[in-house]
Amino acid sequence: MLITLLAISCTSITGPDEPLAKDVTALVDADRCKASVVKLAGFGSRHSLSETDSETRGTGAARRWLKSELEVFAKASDGRLKVEFEEFDAPKLPRLPNGARLVNVVATLPGNMPEASRRVVYVVGHYDSINGTMGDPKGDAPGANDDASGTAVVLECCRVLAGRKLDATVVFLCTAAEEQGLVGAKYHADTLATKKLYDQVFVLNNDIVGDPSIPFGVPAPGSPPTTTTDSGAFVRLFSEGIPKNASAEELARIRTQGAESDSPSRQLARFVAAVAQREGMAFKPRMIFRQDRFLRGGDHSAFNDAGFAGVRFTVPGEDYSRQHATVIDKEGKPYGDLPEFVSGEYIAGVARLNAASIVHLANAPTPPANTVMLTRALTQTATLRWDRPPEPDVAGYEIMIRETTAPDWNILQRIEGTADKTSTITLALSKDNYFFGVRAFDKDGYRSPVSFCWASKD
Repeated sequence: MLITLLAISCTSITGPDEPLAKDVTALVDADRCKASVVKLAGFGSRHSLSETDSETRGTGAARRWLKSELEVFAKASDGRLKVEFEEFDAPKLPRLPNGARLVNVVATLPGNMPEASRRVVYVVGHYDSINGTMGDPKGDAPGANDDASGTAVVLECCRVLAGRKLDATVVFLCTAAEEQGLVGAKYHADTLATKKLYDQVFVLNNDIVGDPSIPFGVPAPGSPPTTTTDSGAFVRLFSEGIPKNASAEELARIRTQGAESDSPSRQLARFVAAVAQREGMAFKPRMIFRQDRFLRGGDHSAFNDAGFAGVRFTVPGEDYSRQHATVIDKEGKPYGDLPEFVSGEYIAGVARLNAASIVHLANAPTPPANTVMLTRALTQTATLRWDRPPEPDVAGYEIMIRETTAPDWNILQRIEGTADKTSTITLALSKDNYFFGVRAFDKDGYRSPVSFCWASKD
């Protein structure tokens, strides 16, 4: 296929024909989100070295409760949702001086389309907690915001999606020992990479998503201050730019082509933002082009390091006096990472954004493979080439364009039909002046994440 465009004609993003995302997000329940946080905090401590035999306190009771909740949701899936403990022995680490037997809680909803089932979307939250003395497994560590809130998002997404038949596979993962160094996530991600269980992995990590009370940013001179209400309308979305484990050859390619902001994780963040726009969601992500906050980390980083696309959702601003804190009396009231400082409605907003993103990621086609911009000749045009995704319901492509200084994509051209295994298009635009990408859409209107066009002389 060879098409020549004479001028840029950017079009707006329109909504999908399939209403599933709206159906699913309408089921998200703020009261249930808050109740999950209260329940998890009620186990007293979920420190990874806390007791495991009690039915009411400690990490063992917490993980058994999580598994039982997921098993309830599995009943709505006609047996398709598989719930299990992922047990493993962690080595000796600075925060695990004697090592430990640890347990992730995993629920897997297999993809319903054979051609898409080896593509997987993860929604992640860590269920462990710590107090002000990081090595204290006996003292109270309610961990309501960090990270019962993220675990509540995982539970609620599983509840509203378990009965749905999505094209790709979805995994609901509650990790252990995040506070000891992302241990549970690292084990799972490394296992995923070693066993090559899936062809493509997208990770939505939810960590500290319950307390939006700290305003975002500092207002410009003369502007009104950012209010709590403003902060409560969005969640920060962090994504890495340059992969940590990129090879010298990959780093040279990124530098030469100016692609420091076009990693798979960065494209995933843009995809989540586009879903919020297409669905007309009042609660939106605010993209932060960094892997994470300073001096802190999260489970998505373990997936990033294993080579997978992953992003982190977290509140607009954090009250560090309540995080990793021992519960104390302050002005006659308990103070720390407690459920009373967590908003069920805010968590529900994050859960709706996750659920909508999961629906779109799972039902959209695989991003086109081998997407390149041909640079073998000196021309004032841009020739793009890509391969057809494997799903049988692919209906066409959208050519995406971005100024080299812009944060996000615009649609340049829509192409109907996918008869050719490999497609080529020539644009009357200088390849030197823009970034280009391609995404696929299916017959229901779902769009894939954008595949960045890397330069190629082939």
